[in-house]
Amino acid sequence: MSTSPASSPKLHFFSYKSGFLFFGFILVFNLIFNPLLRMIGVDQQLALYIINTIGISVGLTGVMVLIEGKFKTKKQMTALFFSLFIGCLLSCYLIVYR
Repeated sequence: MSTSPASSPKLHFFSYKSGFLFFGFILVFNLIFNPLLRMIGVDQQLALYIINTIGISVGLTGVMVLIEGKFKTKKQMTALFFSLFIGCLLSCYLIVYR
């Protein structure tokens, strides 16, 4: 018996609605907060790094908890947010500064 990747319980799959809302959230988050940080004198690369790290962490946590309903307790939600935040810190740093 072979198991297809789509039936793997360790991977999280999103609906099209969730993907659209997530990327829309990131776009709007960047369009609003990036210019605000630039107006107060923050470097463009640092602004992108900060905004995308926060936006991706919050957006993906929101999609997973509110729309997909994958996590039910606050402890799970908090662990998800902080693990996404740490992952986003590292990956956004590599994307923006490398």
